[in-house]
Amino acid sequence: ITPEQYENRMILRNAMMAHGFKPLAEEWWHFTLENEPYPDTYFTFPINSESLEQ
Repeated sequence: ITPEQYENRMILRNAMMAHGFKPLAEEWWHFTLENEPYPDTYFTFPINSESLEQ
């Protein structure tokens, strides 16, 4: 990756970690909330074009 891409990844990583997220070592774009308030709940939400309307 380019130096700029690396810098942008570090900006994301630092921001996420500052707010309680732990990075996944294998994939730089995945994070897990360290103090998950609902660890046994899987949240699934429908995604469709209607959800984008305001």
